[in-house]
Amino acid sequence: MGFLGKLFGRAETDDDGEDAPITLDVDTRKTQLMRLEQGLDALSREMRAVKSVDNPGWRSRVNEYSRLAGEASVARRGIPTREGVLDLVFEIRPVFTGPAPAGLGSLEPLQAEVLAAAEELRTLQPGERG
Repeated sequence: MGFLGKLFGRAETDDDGEDAPITLDVDTRKTQLMRLEQGLDALSREMRAVKSVDNPGWRSRVNEYSRLAGEASVARRGIPTREGVLDLVFEIRPVFTGPAPAGLGSLEPLQAEVLAAAEELRTLQPGERG
């Protein structure tokens, strides 16, 4: 039994060493990836509109969201894998936590949409676990 198994109190009999196979519902995942891609594109467009990209940190975040939208598009056009989807969504960070700073309120609903789309992709759908 591994360290984490001991830490979380898993009995050795609970760990047979094999993970349950996961088969993604590809059509559903492609729809979800489209939602994420569109959300990231909308968020990066609005970020460019509300604040100058002269700030290197802001420009970096805008570019990050544009890159992630591109990765979602590539994944959607191929056959998404569980690992690929998780790698993508775990890179997504919020623009800000808590209330939006002054002048950035228009980003709140866009950020909420991106985070909801990412959460939807993280969650296994009924029938995906073998």
